[in-house]
Amino acid sequence: MTTDKTSTPIILGRYAGFFSRGAAYALDRLITFGIAFVIMLVLDYFLSLFRVDQWLEGLSDDAMFNAVLLILLSTLGIQLLVSIVYNVGFWMLSGQTPGKRVLGVRVLRKDGTRLNLGNALRRQVGYWISTIFYLGFLWILFDSKRQGLHDKLAGTIVTYSWPVGRLRGTCIIERTRRFTDRGSKS
Repeated sequence: MTTDKTSTPIILGRYAGFFSRGAAYALDRLITFGIAFVIMLVLDYFLSLFRVDQWLEGLSDDAMFNAVLLILLSTLGIQLLVSIVYNVGFWMLSGQTPGKRVLGVRVLRKDGTRLNLGNALRRQVGYWISTIFYLGFLWILFDSKRQGLHDKLAGTIVTYSWPVGRLRGTCIIERTRRFTDRGSKS
């Protein structure tokens, strides 16, 4: 199967497996933590301009606890917002977050097209549900299409994806064509 929606032709191969998807997920989490950390540093700088640290020193213990709790919740909120914007944005734009691109996997709707906003948001909510004991992710090991719970909820699949130009003259392109030809006959 090839997609015509991108500027360079892409060959889509087999359903991506648990370990390559897990490595891409871990890499994406590192990137989002880094982005959130930079945002927090910038916010800290702007707060220091208003001398918030001196204000915090004069608080009572109860007020200090509330201030620290507020800071922790805002940090969690920023991480959550960065993660949503990062995942949903990349899934809709190219079907690949930077982590997925490095590992050579792509998220698509079941019909092979790019995700729309609804699919991307359902997949993001499915990510959160899948993290409960990681059962939604472990489902990938046992599903014939390698779909996790988040994929089932969003109606998506994850396949290996290679740009045609980089594969010219390699055995991967022939194996992929055999696989996709066999899949189109059934």
